[in-house]
Amino acid sequence: MIGDFFISAFFLSAGRFLFSKPKKENISIYMKYFFIGICGISMRSLAVMLRLMGHEVAGSDRALEDLDFFEEYNIEVFSGNAPEDVEKADVVVYSSAIGEDDLDYSTAKRLGKKMLSRGELLGEISEDYEKVIAVAGAHGKTTTTALIYNVLKDKKPTLHLGGVLVEENSCFVYGGKEFFITEACEYHDNFLYLKPYIGVITNIEKEHLDYFKTFENELCSFEKFRHNCRFVVEGMGEFYAENIRHNEGRLCFDIVRDGKKVMSLKMRICEEVNVNNAIITYRTCKLLGLGDEEIKRGLENFRGVKRRFESVKSPYFKEVVVDYAHHPTEIKGAIETAKKIFKKMVFIFQPHTYSRTKELLTDFVEAFKDEKNLIIYKTFPAREKEEDGMTGEELAGVLGCKYFDDAKNLVECLKEKYVNFVPIFIGAGDLPKILEEIKFLKN
Repeated sequence: MIGDFFISAFFLSAGRFLFSKPKKENISIYMKYFFIGICGISMRSLAVMLRLMGHEVAGSDRALEDLDFFEEYNIEVFSGNAPEDVEKADVVVYSSAIGEDDLDYSTAKRLGKKMLSRGELLGEISEDYEKVIAVAGAHGKTTTTALIYNVLKDKKPTLHLGGVLVEENSCFVYGGKEFFITEACEYHDNFLYLKPYIGVITNIEKEHLDYFKTFENELCSFEKFRHNCRFVVEGMGEFYAENIRHNEGRLCFDIVRDGKKVMSLKMRICEEVNVNNAIITYRTCKLLGLGDEEIKRGLENFRGVKRRFESVKSPYFKEVVVDYAHHPTEIKGAIETAKKIFKKMVFIFQPHTYSRTKELLTDFVEAFKDEKNLIIYKTFPAREKEEDGMTGEELAGVLGCKYFDDAKNLVECLKEKYVNFVPIFIGAGDLPKILEEIKFLKN
């Protein structure tokens, strides 16, 4: 029945989301690239990949971050806008967060520059590889992408990740030309620029409705993504987990199929959603012909992705956790895991975008309904304005909990009222970075 729904959704929405891929340029020909919004985690990875291919790369961003990273690769980054440098570029790359009123963007348009969205560029780069493994889904795609990379690590794959690997301390790995492992983000239909050898779909839930408008439109795009893939791994399939438990900070469980144990795992990452991610990784790597021992070794050696239920240091608390969860389903998972590990917790949530808070309000209320020790921090707006949805302060009013719009005041509250608690920071915004800047968290 769900298959029929996907097909009908495709035809119902085809008029709105017809997708045509632009003509591919030869990515090997030397060019000067300029990135608008270069400090975004995906943009910086693509910029460095082009630099390592021998291209000249520069960029601009309003929020300058990790300038040492760019200096290492001889990439010049300008604060705010740099229209004079846009004029020198052969190709201008922009992210979905960039509006048409941005000076660099409008300059490139006016000059008739070749312009590529982040998704278009990712698609062009991926075509240089024999086998593209693209991981899509509402949640779990960053960790699943990283897990697949870790299993294939000995084969020197190239990795493009929407997070930072703990072991490599990097959001990308420039490897060989056989495997290209990447996240496939559905926002603005970016994942439709990819033609994967294996397309992975971890799950599908209501997300990015500021773009899709309806869940049916979102389902339509995922159906198109399926059609772009040679093979599709969706969810856990016929596999499931048994004997799930926590042991010495590790997540332990058995992968089972048809009542028979396939393997036992003792993973270094503790959040229970990683049971699903590990099984999806297992299915994907088996499709690539890898053996069980090789897969087990890669899964158990994986040290995680930063800000995915990451234990971080603070001079004021013995234990602090930072988690990237920003969708209600992810938040539920983080809360459930925390309660199995810690006795006393305070959850600090920073909403990500006003539209998501408004569209998924009922789900946010459900996710936090049992939490008496809850604090909301001001919304991370990303590309949005307050009138696009609901603010963090309004969400706190609905939930009946504390609200802060100043990180220093938040810290003082934690130090005064939650001394014997474990602070758990949830959200995809900038709060962890701010807490590092004011020395509450250690980098």
